[in-house]
Amino acid sequence: MPDDATYQRFSPGEVRSIVAGLMLALFLSSLDQTIVATALSSIAADLGGWSLMPWVVSAYLIASTVTTPIYGRLSDLYGRRPVLLASIALFVVGAAFSALAQSMVMLIAARIVQGLGGGGLRAISLAVVGDILPPRERGRVQGSLSATFATANIGGPVLGGLFVEYLSWRWIFWINLPLGAAAFAATWFQLKRLPLPGGRPRIDWPGALLIVVACTPVLIGITLIQRSGDWLSPTAWVCFLLGGFGLAALIAQEKVAPQPMLPLQLFRNRIFRTAITITALASMVMMALVVLVPLCYQLVAGMSAKDAGLRMIAMTLGNVLGSFAAGQAVTHTGRYRVLPLIGSTTAVTMCLVIAWVGLGQSLLQDTLVTFVLGLGFGCQFSPITVTIQNAVDPRDGGVAVAAMMFFRLMGGAFGVALLSALLLGHLPAAGTTDPAQAAAAFRLVFLAAAGLAGLCLMAAIRLEEIPLRGR
Repeated sequence: MPDDATYQRFSPGEVRSIVAGLMLALFLSSLDQTIVATALSSIAADLGGWSLMPWVVSAYLIASTVTTPIYGRLSDLYGRRPVLLASIALFVVGAAFSALAQSMVMLIAARIVQGLGGGGLRAISLAVVGDILPPRERGRVQGSLSATFATANIGGPVLGGLFVEYLSWRWIFWINLPLGAAAFAATWFQLKRLPLPGGRPRIDWPGALLIVVACTPVLIGITLIQRSGDWLSPTAWVCFLLGGFGLAALIAQEKVAPQPMLPLQLFRNRIFRTAITITALASMVMMALVVLVPLCYQLVAGMSAKDAGLRMIAMTLGNVLGSFAAGQAVTHTGRYRVLPLIGSTTAVTMCLVIAWVGLGQSLLQDTLVTFVLGLGFGCQFSPITVTIQNAVDPRDGGVAVAAMMFFRLMGGAFGVALLSALLLGHLPAAGTTDPAQAAAAFRLVFLAAAGLAGLCLMAAIRLEEIPLRGR
C-alpha cells in the first residue's frame, strides 16, 4: 500500500520521466482502437474478406475491454511493473503479426492478441500514478494522461488515413514496434523502484474467466447493433442474455472468492458508484460524437472525409486543454466535484447549440462550438480518476481504476451503438442523398446526446466531495 514515504522517494524529475513512459503506453493502447478505422477499405481490398472487415476493429475493442479489470487486479497482486511489461510485450507481438497478416482471419486473430495486451496498457498506466503521488498531487498528471487518451481517440483516424495514403496500411501496425520498444524500456528502468505487494497472492481465475464470459457477448451484441442500427436484433439480444447469465455467475463467484478479481465492496462505495456512472455517461456522449460528427460534416455539408477529419482538430484541442486545466485545478485547489459539474453542463449546452444551429455552415462557428464541447469533455474525465483513487483502499487502487476504464469503454460502445441506431433510423433511404433530411436526423442525434449529458449532470450533482489525501 503506498504511504507518504513511498511517494517522497520519487523526485520531480523521476515523476516526469515515469509519466512520459506511461503516456506512451496509454497512447499506444488508445491509438490502436481508432487508427485502423480509416484503413479498413484498403485492408479489405488487399486481404479480401469484406464481410469480416468490421471485426478488425471490434476484435481489438472486445479483447482490450474485457481484460482491463483483470489486469488491474493482477497488478494489485503482483505489482505494476511485471504486469505492464507483459502487457507491452503481448501488444507488440500482436502488432507484428497484424502487420504480417496474409488474410483477414489472420489479421483478426492477431488483433485479438494485440487487444489482450492493450487492456493492460490502459489499466496499469493510470494505476501507476497512484503509486508515485498522493491524491492531492495526481490531478495534473491524470490531466496529462486523459489528454493523451483523448488525443489518441480523436487523432487515430487522421493518422491512419495518412499512413494509408503515403505508405501502406501495414505501417499502422509496424509503427507500434519502435514505440512499444520505447515503452518497454521506459517501464523496465523507470518502475524498478515501485514496491511489490507483500504476501502470497491467490488468483481468482474463475472470476477472471467469468468477466470474459459476461462481457464478451455483450460487446458482440453492441457491435451487431452498431453495424445494423437495429436494437430489436434477435441475435444481439441473445448475446445480451448470455452476458446477463455470465454476470450473475460472476457476482456469485466474487462473493465467495478470498481475493476476488473484481471486489464487490467497490460498488458499495457511493463515491465509486457515482464516479463510474459519470465517466460511463460522459463517454457515451463523447465517443458517439467522435464517430458521428465527421459523418455529419460529410452527409449534411458534403465535405470530404479528409476535410471532416480536419474539423475534428478543434474538439481534440479542446479536450486536451480541458483535461490539462482540470488536472491543474484539482492539484491547486484540492477540489474535484465542481469540474464534472462544469464539464457536463458545458456538454449539455453545446449539444443543444449544435442541434439548433447545425454543423458545416461556417468554419469559425464549427471550430468554436466543437472546441468548447471538447473543453467540457476534458473537464469530466481527468478529475474522476483522482476521485476514485482517493475514495478506495489503496490496495484496490489498480482494480478500481481499471474498473473505471472498463465502464468508460463500455459506455462509449453503448453510446456509439445507441446514437448510430437513432441516426440510421431517421436517415434517407439507402442510395439517396438529401442534406435536409440528414440535417433533421442529426438534430435528433444531438438532442439525444444532450439528454445523455443531462443524465451525466444529474450524476455529477450527486457526487460527494471528500478531502484529497496528502500534499
